[in-house]
Amino acid sequence: MKKIALIIFTLVTIGSYAQKATTDPITPEGQKLIQLLDASGVEHLWIKGYHVNWETGESLKPYTSDINKHTHCSAFAPAIAKRVGVHLLNPTEKLETRKKGSLADYQYDWLKSDESATDGWKPVATAFDAENEANKGNLVVVVYKSEDYSNPGHIAIVRPAVKTQKQIEREGTQVTQAGGTNAYNITLREGFRHHPLAWPNGVIFYEHSIDWGSIK
Repeated sequence: MKKIALIIFTLVTIGSYAQKATTDPITPEGQKLIQLLDASGVEHLWIKGYHVNWETGESLKPYTSDINKHTHCSAFAPAIAKRVGVHLLNPTEKLETRKKGSLADYQYDWLKSDESATDGWKPVATAFDAENEANKGNLVVVVYKSEDYSNPGHIAIVRPAVKTQKQIEREGTQVTQAGGTNAYNITLREGFRHHPLAWPNGVIFYEHSIDWGSIK
């Protein structure tokens, strides 16, 4: 009898651990977020090397110099935020203190400011928690600030996905992004690969709720 009880206890413990070691299921709101990201056209819009309309990603004209350095992660993220009624620092906002660094670097600082908190942004402690927030249908961004002004920072949208704790520890969340590589669905580690110091300890996560009922 004791042996049977021990077996049952072990199975329950293993089941409980397995549940905690995997992110939450994707909710209907999370599925709406996936659909929104997939409808963004990011793999053929917000193309590097071109001036773009920051809201639509439409290419306007090529840059005449440093063509490979002009990417648009920091335009794509606020464009998606705007589509769900959320404010994120965007290319039209000129900061008097902006002397060096990319917009992604300033978005990093802005998200940590009181202003972003007033706008409804909240920090998320871990990549595992960030994936869970995205699975609920919340807007979650992951940002890296570069101290090397010749290599701009980076920002991406956390994409809903069911992942194990071990997967997240190894490769981070899933993300949708513009940048050196534009992708609907890529791991954080791969998406931020041009920034060796980003993953796992150089990035921050912030989330904002979405009122899906108000979105047509």
